[in-house]
Amino acid sequence: MFRGRKSRRGQATTEYILIVVLVAILSIGIITIFGDSIRDLFRVSAQQLGGDDTARINSSVTSGAQGEVQKTLGDLKQ
Repeated sequence: MFRGRKSRRGQATTEYILIVVLVAILSIGIITIFGDSIRDLFRVSAQQLGGDDTARINSSVTSGAQGEVQKTLGDLKQ
């Protein structure tokens, strides 16, 4: 009775460990591929939240979307 229960608990633990490892590997891959773009977006967001209206996205990947996303505080007051 106790043997089967303990065996299943060990199996579930192994499955959770495999899921965590898979998520970690995928996260590392995504950060490796898109890291510069993500870092640039966070930098611009932080600067604009701090009141710097001159903050611009420098990355070539995200520069195409910059014109669509550019907002000022005046846009929020409407």
